[in-house]
Amino acid sequence: MSFYIYQKSEIKADPDKEPEGDSGFIVGYASKFGGVDSYEDTIEKTAFDNFLKTGKLPKMFFNHDSWGLPVGVWDRLEVDDVGLKAYGRINLKTTAGADLYESIKFGSVDGLSICIRLGENDYFYDDGLIRHITNVQDMREISIVNYPADNNARMIDFKSIKNDTIDNIKKFERSLRDAGFSKSDAMALISQAKTAIHSERDADEVKGLESI
Repeated sequence: MSFYIYQKSEIKADPDKEPEGDSGFIVGYASKFGGVDSYEDTIEKTAFDNFLKTGKLPKMFFNHDSWGLPVGVWDRLEVDDVGLKAYGRINLKTTAGADLYESIKFGSVDGLSICIRLGENDYFYDDGLIRHITNVQDMREISIVNYPADNNARMIDFKSIKNDTIDNIKKFERSLRDAGFSKSDAMALISQAKTAIHSERDADEVKGLESI
């Protein structure tokens, strides 16, 4: 199961590198611990430990344009009490990279979004159906983004819905959450489904009366 997590990152030019001039170095939090994002996911402090041990570094894109050229490279990831901190370099020898860096310095672009892969045992739900992510198996990219909370860009895996037998609303909601829906979106979809079912049932009853 792969999906994106969007958070306000306050990405900026790296203050430790900036005295050298326009170097393209940036730093920001790709994910922050303890908060609840727009999809009602929260990241536990140990979630990135196993991934960091692999030594892998994700790709850097702008707005998750993974079909295009990367806009730079991530040099280092580290975890502190706040979250996952990312240090990288934007390629200033490209027009896209130079424009992006100027936008970051200007303050008009300030978001980061991570694409992570989870297994079925890498998270749990509390009583309020907040999803607690405890382990990240893989991180394909950290993108610099315009809208850190853009729900439309979320990757959705529907296998958990297709392979489950839904026997109650709570289980259906949990399956929708596993597929990438926020709690509010899941409840809205359930409400629409119930309305459609009732409308169809009412229509069948009318047809039954007409045949009498």
